[in-house]
Amino acid sequence: MQLLLTLPNKKEVVVEEILYKDLRKFCLYNNLTIADTIDYLETFIVTKNLNVMEKFLSLLLLRQQCIGETISISSNRGPIDIEINYILKNIGDIEDRVKTIKVGNVKYELSLPTQFNCGDSDFVFSLIRSIEVDNEKITLSEVTKEEYAEILNTLPKTLYSDLTNFVDESETFFNFKFIEGRESLDIAEIRLNVLSQEFSHFILNLFNVISGNDYRQMIFTLCRRMKDISFLVNCTFVEIEDYYRLYKEEVDQENKSLQKQNIN
Repeated sequence: MQLLLTLPNKKEVVVEEILYKDLRKFCLYNNLTIADTIDYLETFIVTKNLNVMEKFLSLLLLRQQCIGETISISSNRGPIDIEINYILKNIGDIEDRVKTIKVGNVKYELSLPTQFNCGDSDFVFSLIRSIEVDNEKITLSEVTKEEYAEILNTLPKTLYSDLTNFVDESETFFNFKFIEGRESLDIAEIRLNVLSQEFSHFILNLFNVISGNDYRQMIFTLCRRMKDISFLVNCTFVEIEDYYRLYKEEVDQENKSLQKQNIN
């Protein structure tokens, strides 16, 4: 099922639900490269032409809908659950900064990257939002992979230094506050840089919520009450947790009844 989400910048984004069976696939993808795993996560974002900040917020909202309203953050007191709504308030509006540079008769529009940093040296070129030649504008996020590779091969060598300068002069633009420090909870402030590989790893960890063994154990347990495995694996993690809670309450009640009968 598709969901319609609204980002802090009021842009509407369509995403696919992440189901319980998808989390199992995510466990398998954990053994692959970060690029493969990020690519898998991005398949759940239906809306195209998003920058990495918009993709990140889309995935964060998707996680809230399908996995849970909180995420666990480390502190000196141990793991603490933080509400995703609180995190979204910390992040605030998405600033859009654009710089246009001209090399010869070609204009390059630079802004937030459209690709996550997965260790590819060509990642920096995703800072180029569009290229304009003779009043004809090409938006790079709209071209095919083959066309994108061809465009990269034609870029002037001097453009790399322009990209580096843009990154250096816009350092605060690429950093955002994910969580504000709270002394009462011993939580240090967490800031993320959208250009870093750590940002990509952080996103992956948001969805690393269950091991393969836990996945099988949950299905095995719930199958005692709900025989349709296909139904279970096509639920969201939130729904599975609700069913498990209800089943546990039912079993606990049955055990109490049996104890009373034995006493009598």
